[in-house]
Amino acid sequence: MIYVWFAVAAIGGYLIGSLNYSIIFSKIFMHSDVRSSGSGNAGSTNMMRNYGWKAGLITLLTDFLKTFVATIGVWAIFTLNYPQLVQPAVALTGLCCCIGHCFPVFFKFKGGKGVAVGAITSLMVDWRCFVIIIITFLVFTAISKYVSLGSMLGAAAFPISLAFITDFSDMCQVATFIISILVAALIIFLHRKNIVRLITGKESKLSFNKK
Repeated sequence: MIYVWFAVAAIGGYLIGSLNYSIIFSKIFMHSDVRSSGSGNAGSTNMMRNYGWKAGLITLLTDFLKTFVATIGVWAIFTLNYPQLVQPAVALTGLCCCIGHCFPVFFKFKGGKGVAVGAITSLMVDWRCFVIIIITFLVFTAISKYVSLGSMLGAAAFPISLAFITDFSDMCQVATFIISILVAALIIFLHRKNIVRLITGKESKLSFNKK
């Protein structure tokens, strides 16, 4: 039965993650697809650059909310039935939610880069990691004016910070740590074009002005 619940967590996380609200909102309210403008990314940053900061903020909040709903549901189920497995189950759900956000089944598998989803996943795993991630993101984004750089360093901060509080003699915590590495690796991999633009000096800097 435990494998069934893990399957439910993974599939449910993926399907909820596939509800990419930047695409939904841009099609409903802007009568266009956010993926056809700017960086082509279906995320809050591209929403902000194309449709203004309000659109970006709403997208960010809905990405937070969908991840929270997916992970809190799994947290409740495993807390009642398998309390010792809560952390890895929540982490797995967050990872699958991130995969769904980046490769949404409802939108031809072309989505965002999972930054917001990864952040809330870290919050549900351990709030201390979330605090470190947010500080890392804000500091490096403020200094460099590159959201992509702040996002990648924030993603990397997830497994790095979790490593300091992980009991590596506990296989459940080890599994959670491995999942955190996968979340960070996915986010950084999806920023590979940003890395090239950062190196060549062609990356766009943060701006709150609507184009």
